Parts: sequence; structure tokens; C-alpha cells
Amino acid sequence: MDSDNAPFDQARHLRYWQRCMRTLLPQQYTATDSTRMMLGCFCIAATDVLARNGDQSVINAHDRRAFRAWVLACQHPGGGFVGGPTHTYPRAVYAGFDFSKGLPEIGLPGEANIAATLFALQLLALLAASDEENGGRNEKHGEGAYLGVHRNQTLQWLQQLQRPDGSFGEFLAYVPDVRAAGGRRKVVGGGADMRYCYIAAMIRWILGGGGCTDVIDIDVSALVRRIRLGQTYDGGFAESSTHESHAGYAFCAIAALDLLGRSAEFDKSTTLSSLDIFAHGIADIPALLRWLAARTFCFNPECEEDNDSEWQESMVAEITPTETCGNKPLFACNGRCNKHADSCYTWWTLATLSILEHHGYGLKGGSEMSKEDWLAKRRFLLKKMQHEIGGFSKVPGGPPDIYHSYLSIAALASQNEDMLKAFDPAMCVSQDTVRTIETARLGLSRGLGEAGERRRADLLSLGTACWGRGKPPRRQVAL
Repeated sequence: MDSDNAPFDQARHLRYWQRCMRTLLPQQYTATDSTRMMLGCFCIAATDVLARNGDQSVINAHDRRAFRAWVLACQHPGGGFVGGPTHTYPRAVYAGFDFSKGLPEIGLPGEANIAATLFALQLLALLAASDEENGGRNEKHGEGAYLGVHRNQTLQWLQQLQRPDGSFGEFLAYVPDVRAAGGRRKVVGGGADMRYCYIAAMIRWILGGGGCTDVIDIDVSALVRRIRLGQTYDGGFAESSTHESHAGYAFCAIAALDLLGRSAEFDKSTTLSSLDIFAHGIADIPALLRWLAARTFCFNPECEEDNDSEWQESMVAEITPTETCGNKPLFACNGRCNKHADSCYTWWTLATLSILEHHGYGLKGGSEMSKEDWLAKRRFLLKKMQHEIGGFSKVPGGPPDIYHSYLSIAALASQNEDMLKAFDPAMCVSQDTVRTIETARLGLSRGLGEAGERRRADLLSLGTACWGRGKPPRRQVAL
């Protein structure tokens, strides 16, 4: 793509992700034990994005089954998933609990969290069996990916995480309250920032929320209003209009609106159309576009090393890159005003702009300008952030890590990097994975999931009652 000696080394990056997936991580990851579901999802998703042009997956059938069993072992009986198998009690502890009725009152609902639930659902789609692994069954690829997922409980649990103001929390918990029945009351725990709004929209879309009559949907209109209230005076987005805007929050807000406007295959009753949702969810679109454009600046290593240096942001917003930084500029992005460059900010900014452009809200300028701008950002990622052992670092000269490595690959894939799969910015996974999710969701509607298991159990009970003692009727032979 660019003759500047900054190639994307696919093989090196694939080796890096295989090491992360199959060996012990460095001790710095000890603090992230509760988010193992996220780390696993990034590892598997990265190998998927890197396997382009029909390349064979580095995950064999045995490992797929083992990884899938690990994910399902983290499912909570009351709905949702936990961050790792050490964060839930043995199944016997939950005997006699009725999570749909909230009984007993002193239950254990606080273990499942909204982020782990999203990563678990994405992982199950990424681990869907290939056509060869289906055992010759007449089944589309990925149709049974969500077999074993408690869809209804998870959607009910998700609905309980929404607050009256439209925001979402992270988990459910019981707290002491002498005025409540039993001395305890259920509360929504965690923050109220834009990340949970985005994750809730993703979970709803993945499981086809809103299209099933037996589960109460989230309040989509309240969520859209909550997102709108997150736009700040400068055009960006934050947890609320009085907080500091951040590129990550802007992405979460815009991606959530995109997903709320998507209809599931069996969900024809969306609350608002896609354009209506963007009009209702963003108070000032031109201001948002200006704020996103201002996140790009010409990278100067000397300024990066001197924390007291004067930063010149927005310097490439109105003039060409060559006039500003020479023939081979490096464009970096920051997530907030007067902050240093960070590899993940390139993703947050580019992905937000890509989603807006898809819905007809693009920046002014011709295609040549856009291409030149992206090539300068690409040079920054590959020359300053790409590590010699594979992966990407947070800052120039730093070690690679799973989080920044995946989001750097996501940024490259979203701009059609030659060695990577086509990417869905709002879902933050490959388009192949999104198609698998759509197929798996259809599988749930056809009875391959929880509803199908109930119907099969009912039929088996009916047959047992008719036959007596579980014996099938004797076969009649026509004479």
C-alpha cells in the first residue's frame, strides 16, 4: 500500500497472538484475572482477522471445543456471563434458586457483568464449528454457535441493568436496607458511562432483543436520550455533558446508535429508524465531526519526550499534510485535548468517523485527502507502534499488549489493510464473525437454543406420559 518501508508483517503478528493464546501471559497481566474473557476474546478475534484469503485457522477442532466449554462454564444461571471460571460458584450452590422471580432474596446475581457477557457471546461466534466439524449435519456454519446460551435469562438480566434515566450499569447486587423486605434490596452496580450503553446495545442486537414477545425489551428511547445527553460543549462525548469528552466515549455513543438502528433477521419492530436514531442521539453532528478531526496531529518525537512542550492540535484540519509535516508525515491521534499519542486512539477516532460516514455524516474533503490522511496514520502505527516481536504498543518504544495490539489491528482492518479481513467497526470484529452471529441468532429462533431445548423437553415429557415408564409404543407392522 505504501512504499515507505513500513510493511504490515502478518506472520509476525500471528505468532504474537498464538503466544498470547497458548502460553502464560507476563506477570503484568495478573491484575486482569477478572477480565480473562476479554483477553481471550481479543486473542481469538485477532487470529480471525489475520486469517485472510481462506487461510486455515490456527485453532483446531479440539481447541475450539475446549475453548467453547470454558466460555459456557462462565455462564451464570441467572443470566449473563462472568469474567472467568473462578468468579462463579459451583452449580450445586444455585439449587433451588429462581432468578426469574428473584428468589431467594439473598441470591448471588452480582457475579455476571455486562462486559464479560458481550465478550463471551463474541467468543462463541468466533469459535463456531467449521463446516467440516459439523459432522455432516445439514447445518449452516455457526448456526449452533449459541447452543447452550440462556438467551431469555440474559435478555431479562440485561433489561434489569438499565436505570430509569436510560443508562446501564455493570452488574446486579443486593445491598443491606432495613426498609426493604428481607433487609436487602437489589441495585444496579457499576458506573453509568457510555461504555455500558454501547455494550448493552451490542448484547441486545446479538441475541435479537426486541424481537421476542416473551422477554421485555430495554427502553431504547431512554437509551438514545441518555446518549444524546453525553455530548459536551466542545462536540465530543463523555459520561455526561459536564464531564471531559473522550474519543473512546464518542465511539461507544456512535456505535451504540448504529447497533440500535440495525434490525435483527426476526426483529421487524425497531423503535426508530437508523437516521431517526442518529438525529435523536446526537445533538450537534457538525461539532462532533470537528472535534473528531481535531484529534489528529503531526507526530513529533521530540515533543512526545518533553511533557512541557506546547501541543499544536488541529494543525492538519485545514491544510494538506505535506504543507505541515513534509513528504512522509506521521499522523497520531489523542483521545482528549492536550494528551499524548496512543495507538488505541487511532482506532477510536477512525472507527467513529467510519460509522458516521456510513450513515451519511462524513468529513468534508476529497478521497485523495482522505487517503493521504490515512497513510500518514498508518505510518505512525507501523513505524512507531508495531513491535519487533509482533503486536503493538501503547506508546512509541513500549512493549506490546493485548488491548492496544487488537485495537491497532482493528484500525488497520477498518481501512481495508491488504493482509486483514474486512471489518465491522461498530461490532469491532470481522464481517465474517458478524455473519456468524446473524446465523447463530437465526439458529436460536429455529429452536437450536434454549427455547428449542424447552420444546424438546416438553415433547419428551409428553411422550413419557403417553408411553408409560418411559417406554415407546410398540411398532405396528402393516399386514
